[in-house]
This record gives sequence, structure tokens and C-alpha cells, in this order.
Amino acid sequence: MATTTTLMEQDYGFQELRQRVQADFNEMPGLMLTYEQAVRLWACHPAMCRAVLEALVESRFLVRNRRSAFVRREH
Repeated sequence: MATTTTLMEQDYGFQELRQRVQADFNEMPGLMLTYEQAVRLWACHPAMCRAVLEALVESRFLVRNRRSAFVRREH
């Protein structure tokens, strides 16, 4: 019997990726990535990547610019 998991069930992977994304944006000022570029950079599942990026936008760590790229929010 095949099982499927949701993003919530993969919370450890989500938190690990979120920390990695935050660290990369902190270490590289001016980093600007589209969703597609982020998936390639972090070699992660597209749904997981989207969930992490959206969570970081929701927490106001990242914002989306006019070109729909994710950038670090300026303080």
C-alpha cells in the first residue's frame, strides 16, 4: 500500500530548508531569485520550495519585487 505525505508531515525537511534559505539570503546581500531559480539553487521539491518561500514572505523576511523575484526585506 502506497503512502503519501503532506508538507506538514515533512515538517523537519521544511524547517531545514527554511533555515538554509534564510542563511543564504543573510549571507548574500542583494540575492534575488525567481521561484524557478530557487528550486534549482536548493535542489528541492517545487511544492516544498514554494511553501518555504511563501512562509518567509508571510513572516516578512522576504518580499516579492515587481518581477516576482524573492528578495530580502529591507529594514
